[in-house]
Amino acid sequence: MFMEKYDVIVVGAGISGMSFAHYAAKADYKILVLEKSDRIGGTFHSTTMENEGSDFWIELGAHTCYNSYRNLIEVMEDCSIDDQISPRAKVPFRVLVNGQVKSFTSQINFLELLVSVPKLFSKKKEGETVESYYGSIVGKKNFKKVFSALFSAVPSQNADDFPADALFKKRKRRKDVLKHYTMKNGLESIITGIANNPNIEIKCGIEIVEIIQTDEGFKVKTKSGEFFSTYLSICTSLTSVPKLVNNIAPDLAEKISGIKFQEIESLGAIVSKDATALKPFAGLVPINDDFFSAVSRDTVPDENYRGFTFHFKPDILSTEQKLEKVCKVLGIKKDQILDTREKLNIVPSLRLGHYELVDEIDQLLEDQNLFLSGNYFAGLSIEDCVCRSKAEVDRMVKT
Repeated sequence: MFMEKYDVIVVGAGISGMSFAHYAAKADYKILVLEKSDRIGGTFHSTTMENEGSDFWIELGAHTCYNSYRNLIEVMEDCSIDDQISPRAKVPFRVLVNGQVKSFTSQINFLELLVSVPKLFSKKKEGETVESYYGSIVGKKNFKKVFSALFSAVPSQNADDFPADALFKKRKRRKDVLKHYTMKNGLESIITGIANNPNIEIKCGIEIVEIIQTDEGFKVKTKSGEFFSTYLSICTSLTSVPKLVNNIAPDLAEKISGIKFQEIESLGAIVSKDATALKPFAGLVPINDDFFSAVSRDTVPDENYRGFTFHFKPDILSTEQKLEKVCKVLGIKKDQILDTREKLNIVPSLRLGHYELVDEIDQLLEDQNLFLSGNYFAGLSIEDCVCRSKAEVDRMVKT
């Protein structure tokens, strides 16, 4: 059987895999990206409504970038797509309390906040959870009443036990770039821009059967053929990594299996602009409900439509029940929804001691031609993923 040969095989075509491929291409490697699904992008999923002639899109995963994402910006500049950067309208974030949309400030006990907030200047994040760190700064009652839900909306899971330094990181900003932005056709266009590199070959709908390591490199067996490479980069979601590497690095597979994860059931709904009476908002965070947040396309206003993506807690509601929840929150009838989309996203659940575990993983990777990237290393943000990919390609170049 003919076996195609490459310098690098990248497994996974999300932002981690595609940024790895981008950096490897800059280093003049011949690259093949294998993706199990029929599309590239992973959680970069901008979907356009099924209405002939309409280009209205919504995000089913990641939805915002910042000018502190310096590596991501440089990737976009390399791909000549930085001119597609689009501003986000200044619309507020709101909370949903007992079915009523309210401001965050209306839920805060300012006396408790005034007493607690001076700790911000002395308390360190290291060794603290989100609850223990921010609870001491905003006050325990404030945290339980509103801030717990706010922080949990970021990773779409209960974030109380996350390491305090995992969610919000201080990074140097690019002052020549908008503080927060999207892309003209949604964030998935970043993935498309990377994929346009002629030195990156991409095959979708590829299911890997087995990975075998030889003295010369890696043989990747799939249901549609075999591929060989000197280097191998695994950049898939956390759930599939242990199975993929178990045959070649069982100790590594065992370590990665110790990282918990959370499934997020996302449902996007598009309605006409006048369908709902809700005032424009960027995001809606419920207090004690079946979803973690509702992210709105109001940040990129359209003259005809509005779009909303609800990130639901897993294994609670059926699709029909989710639609009923969407209608209840938006104050509309089901027949007013013009189009819907569903997506299952998987994100890691980080805990204290995670970075020590990552150090152990990296020690096992030393002096190997195997590379790992994803949102389960430095953190869940887009920039965390790109930084990890860049660091891994730097390690590959030095081997």
